[in-house]
Amino acid sequence: MATPVLTEDALIEYIKPILKAQGFKKKGKRWTKVLDDFTLVFYIQGSCYSKEDYYIRPGVFMNHCPEQAFYYYGHFMTQIKITHPQTILEEALAFFSEWTDKSLIVSRAKVFVEWDKRNPLEKRRTGLVDEKKDPPPSRVFFGIRESEMNYILNQL
Repeated sequence: MATPVLTEDALIEYIKPILKAQGFKKKGKRWTKVLDDFTLVFYIQGSCYSKEDYYIRPGVFMNHCPEQAFYYYGHFMTQIKITHPQTILEEALAFFSEWTDKSLIVSRAKVFVEWDKRNPLEKRRTGLVDEKKDPPPSRVFFGIRESEMNYILNQL
């Protein structure tokens, strides 16, 4: 992997005061903010291959969902490309806003369940799913276990 243009330290220095002003608590390279039903996580993860490489992984936990210990980044998580610090922050905040909208999460989960029925894991693993013709509605749900999906559909 090529060395990022934006260093990890530069990104941390940029976002630290902004996230603090928005109520995030920092521990190491992980910022969290607890809301009523959700916890937001902004995590900068170093690469095990190179000290210059790192990953930006925002995530959202559903606070009342079972088995939270199974997840580290959040029930919903993504990875943001290393670009400009303001762009990274904007993308993370947009992700937080999107994945704390209960009605949007439920409607997306329903669409994903239908897609998953058409394209079960066994079929996907053998390369029999044409994701260009039938793209997954949201890759975020690939990390969700059945118990969490049931919580989303029945209790969120």
